[in-house]
Amino acid sequence: MLAQNAMATAFGVKERVLRYGGRFRGFCDEIERAQWFSDDELTSIRDARLRAMVAFSAEQVPYYQQLFAELGLHPSDIATVADLAHLPVLDKETVRSSPEQFRPLRSSERVVSQSTGGTTGTPLQYWVTASAMQYNYAAYEVRFRNWAGVARGDRMASINGRKIVPSEQTGPPFWRHNLAFNQLYLSAYHLTEDNLPAYVAQLERYRPEVIVGYVSSVHLLADHINRHGLEGAVRPRAVMVSSETLFPWMRADIEQAFGCKVHDGYGLGELSALITECGYGGMHISPEYGVVEAVAMDGEPRLVATGLFNHAMPLLRYDTGDVVELGEPGRRCPCGRQLPLVDRLVGRADDYVVTPDGRSVGPAPLSLAFQSVPGIREAQIRQDDRASVLVSLVVTSAFGTGEQTLLESELRQRLGSELVIDYARVRSIERTTWGKRRLVDSRVGRRTGDPA
Repeated sequence: MLAQNAMATAFGVKERVLRYGGRFRGFCDEIERAQWFSDDELTSIRDARLRAMVAFSAEQVPYYQQLFAELGLHPSDIATVADLAHLPVLDKETVRSSPEQFRPLRSSERVVSQSTGGTTGTPLQYWVTASAMQYNYAAYEVRFRNWAGVARGDRMASINGRKIVPSEQTGPPFWRHNLAFNQLYLSAYHLTEDNLPAYVAQLERYRPEVIVGYVSSVHLLADHINRHGLEGAVRPRAVMVSSETLFPWMRADIEQAFGCKVHDGYGLGELSALITECGYGGMHISPEYGVVEAVAMDGEPRLVATGLFNHAMPLLRYDTGDVVELGEPGRRCPCGRQLPLVDRLVGRADDYVVTPDGRSVGPAPLSLAFQSVPGIREAQIRQDDRASVLVSLVVTSAFGTGEQTLLESELRQRLGSELVIDYARVRSIERTTWGKRRLVDSRVGRRTGDPA
């Protein structure tokens, strides 16, 4: 375990330089000041950044060079957010199928390659500049972590999708220490009824100041604490969740278990939008980070985002697939900030996979199994009983025997060896009535309160 803790710390040291070096501190100061700007000042900054990003995209990015030519548009035609309507909405499949078309012809800055599957199980490759990564983490620091009453370096327990413990491991420790981040990293893949007491005991020993993680994983811990009368055993100052929908009943369970406020956050790996919860419960858009539109699509207000600072892969009017209801313009939050508000955000609402040994694995960690496998356009895991699942795949010609073997390995690392995993090639994945595509559709680990 010492060697694995050292590896986790080495990874942390490398990431710390990328995330928190360079211009990070200056960005924090800028974002801290701007959160108290007036609505007019914020609008002015947002529109100036929008004009700059549109001009850069039309000049440097092949996809937008062609699009502007086909539409007969000039960058000066898009001066404000209202003018974005001149451009069509960009769907994820267009980006996924031709990501290189969204890269600029020239770049004067270091670029880092990333990938994300969201909770849809459909991988997408993207690129970020070093300064964009630092701006993103500065925004996270100021408008998520600081709003929750904590800061970088505080003792943190994280339960996200990184594979840190072998899937076949049956006993603790299910965690590793990343000294570079002052972080206890807990596995999201071993949350069985038998193992949960060990998780809680370790958290009680570690005494985190903040717990950060996927909604589904944190809620499993909270539910165990509440059912066994362990409220008060773990008392962080804040819990921060993201990547999956936080339903009101889940918020209540988590706050009861840990005795503190839950702060919800919404972001995209593609760095196009940031929505975070302040201490008064207001879900605020960071307008200088990205433009958030609610565009009527398929009978629902779809969250369409335009990133304003990542020049490695500009995305204009990007369809996130999530549903948003924007607050009334001019409505104010008791916190005093004039950052725009969101009334409702629906997305990432999936079930759990429950394994034969009792583990419950949510969609956010499972999505990582599909990220590194080429040739997958869409995926869904369906579970009708604890013994087996059916993985439906929409694939391209790039998906062959090697990719199938790789996917099997990735899923086994997360779901273990006992579960029967069958596969089916399909032409499309059925959507819910909200137009969402669930990664996990389970009769065994079904959430209640979801939009079906």
